[in-house]
Amino acid sequence: MITYVEVFFSTEGPLSHALAEKVQKETGLSFIRGPKDLAFKWDTDEQFSEMVTKIHKAFEGSHALLKFETQEEEIGPVHLLAQWPPAGAKRQNQQMHSHVSD
Repeated sequence: MITYVEVFFSTEGPLSHALAEKVQKETGLSFIRGPKDLAFKWDTDEQFSEMVTKIHKAFEGSHALLKFETQEEEIGPVHLLAQWPPAGAKRQNQQMHSHVSD
């Protein structure tokens, strides 16, 4: 089975790239290119439960909404993003915020 996760970020939570780094660190999952944001394969209910718990904990307090969709087969090719968040995103975002507060 494969479960896809669609993430709806909130302006009340951390910046999306910071949250993506946290999710990758805590779950081992990377954001993917396509109609869904994350995907993981599993064979047993225990594997599924373990990953959902990790994902839930990684997003806890972020105000993000998560939509899980499980299918027996992949809905299409799953390509990991080469690098997301892109290198320098923190620096660029910090510069943008410093201009906003001026």
